[in-house]
Amino acid sequence: MIVRKCDKNLQGGNMAKNDLVLLDSIIDEYIQNKRPSENCGEVFEFFATEQILKNYAFSEQQILSGSVDGRNDGGIDEFFVLVNGHLAEGIPEEFWPKSNSELEVYIITCKHDDSFKQSPITTMIPSLLQLFDFSIATSELEGKYNADVLKKRNLLIATYKRLATTLTKFNINLIYACRGDESIESNIQEKADQAEQICQESFSECTAKFEFWGNHRFLTRYRENSRTTLDLRYESCINQNGQYVVLAKLIDYYDFIIDSDENLNRRIFDSNVRDYLGLNPVNADIMKSLADSDNPEFWWFNNGITIIGTQAHIVGNAISIENAQIVNGLQTSESIFNHFSDVGQKDDKRSVLIKIIITNDLNVRNAIIYATNNQTNVNVTALRATDKTQKDIEAILKTHGVYYDRRSNYYKNRGVPQESIIDPLALAAGYICLIYKNPFKATNLKQRFMRDDAKYQKIFSPETDLNVWYPIAWLLKKTDQTLSELKLNIRTVRFQKNYKQIILFTTMSRLMGTFAFGEKQLVEFDLSRYTSAEIKSTINDLKEVDRACFERTRKLPEHFYMNVYQYVAQKYNIKAVQSIAAKNRQLLDGEMTLASYGLSNELVEKISKELPKQPWPVKVHKQVAEALGIKEMIVRNAISYLIYTGRAYGQAYGYVFDTDGNVVTEGEHFGYTIEDARKKIDEQKIYNEVRNYMFKCR
Repeated sequence: MIVRKCDKNLQGGNMAKNDLVLLDSIIDEYIQNKRPSENCGEVFEFFATEQILKNYAFSEQQILSGSVDGRNDGGIDEFFVLVNGHLAEGIPEEFWPKSNSELEVYIITCKHDDSFKQSPITTMIPSLLQLFDFSIATSELEGKYNADVLKKRNLLIATYKRLATTLTKFNINLIYACRGDESIESNIQEKADQAEQICQESFSECTAKFEFWGNHRFLTRYRENSRTTLDLRYESCINQNGQYVVLAKLIDYYDFIIDSDENLNRRIFDSNVRDYLGLNPVNADIMKSLADSDNPEFWWFNNGITIIGTQAHIVGNAISIENAQIVNGLQTSESIFNHFSDVGQKDDKRSVLIKIIITNDLNVRNAIIYATNNQTNVNVTALRATDKTQKDIEAILKTHGVYYDRRSNYYKNRGVPQESIIDPLALAAGYICLIYKNPFKATNLKQRFMRDDAKYQKIFSPETDLNVWYPIAWLLKKTDQTLSELKLNIRTVRFQKNYKQIILFTTMSRLMGTFAFGEKQLVEFDLSRYTSAEIKSTINDLKEVDRACFERTRKLPEHFYMNVYQYVAQKYNIKAVQSIAAKNRQLLDGEMTLASYGLSNELVEKISKELPKQPWPVKVHKQVAEALGIKEMIVRNAISYLIYTGRAYGQAYGYVFDTDGNVVTEGEHFGYTIEDARKKIDEQKIYNEVRNYMFKCR
């Protein structure tokens, strides 16, 4: 394999040089493993963000979700909004904290330079002034900032307003990352101080901090072992055939769950299916018990904590646990952490009860995780990793050399290369794209899909042929690989995310000769036919639809998908284009809605009364728009809605058709035949169906 190494420009003393050499070697390794791509700038940005947010134990997909880099990014590359240590956009409704909430914002700019410069902060400062001024409507900022930046701003506004009455901590972290040493010139520091001041003045209750991350800091963080072995001091211990029950002082358990920076070590909670619930009634009681040191022993009234490890041994009055994972007790752990971080007395004599289970059997571990987390009110979708269907998919894919990460980062942490790993959300997106004929939905699929039981069951159904998952995984990986190699756009990761599903679906439809292929056809499909050359052919087709499409990284508009379907159907005579809409009615249970057309009942009635008797004259929408003083597009949408609901006939080129396709009346045809008109009517039906299901995907 050819490793695409970044350009290096080494300056400074030997120590600085060596740190830079080591950092660049790590970046080269990431490039080799395509984490997340082979683009040097993208890789450094990903690596930097991964290290900065390391204590949160985010998955690769979660890290990538913060990227806003691109044209009109305002000098911001990464933008994260966290609530109680979790990404705000991924918190289920029922898990939002009711009190004592903590809001954390990360604004990161990354430069693949070997020294810090003033210009990135200078660019960032006016952005902070505008983005943090909530009196400015987001609509006023359109055109100044890209859609990703504005989406994150809207998320911050919504989160801030939602937590306004419960907020106990609000931190804004401004970070400038590069490959240099961390020597900062005074003029650069002054700009950083100015950025901090803007944040403080925007939110009086916030704490703002500007940090410079260079090669030494990155190397220190990177070298921080995920600590495969942790030591827990205890007061008493029962050892039953290598399984343990211990009583540990609260302060000793606090020391066990923090990292070297005295932050909560979230990496040891990877297997806990429950997110921290904030200060709900249960956690409020825990905090109350902790605050009252005169209470009886804490462990008398607490269910305790369960830890799984692969090995353990006693050393004095401590137990050393290898690969420790806290699988139950997150609520208690976070409460203990918050207590001692804020007001806790270090001489607290109270204890907590801890079970330590040692096993290398993955099935046993899964059973323990399920059992210990299914005894109280837990969203059932949080337990997907232990579903039989998920285990079956993992098993079938492994026979083909593909590793299914049903539990986040499980295989990555075991050294499996990224190109051999696929996660449940990616696989679900592939199924939605190919089987449900919805590349738009697939492109925009979010983690909350996994929490919707009805939607989840439609994709990961026990009735689904297990053999279909490998071709889906293979096709996704092949598409990613080809697009990465072609380097059609400088922002490779975001570009691939936006384009790979439509490219995959279009290519497979062309190779199949029909849009109506299903699981059986996919299982029987000769994967060797899906080549880079075929993908390139599809790319050329997309260029014919929109010559400038590959110059953009933003999300593709609705009409682009519809235009692609119509273009390739006609060019290659691909059959059953109507199956696209039909399959999506199954997925989305969709009907045309007024909302999907931006209409109200009152407006539809006004437009209906203004329309003349059919056949309508040419540009009737323009006449009605002028008469009512509204936009032509609104009239077009109302006409489409009236036809869809049967209140008006379909009309094309002067021919007016009933629902059975019979001509009921005629006007001026302008040289078009009845067959031309029927074809146009069919195109309009497809357009309306597709438009509607795309609206429902939002």
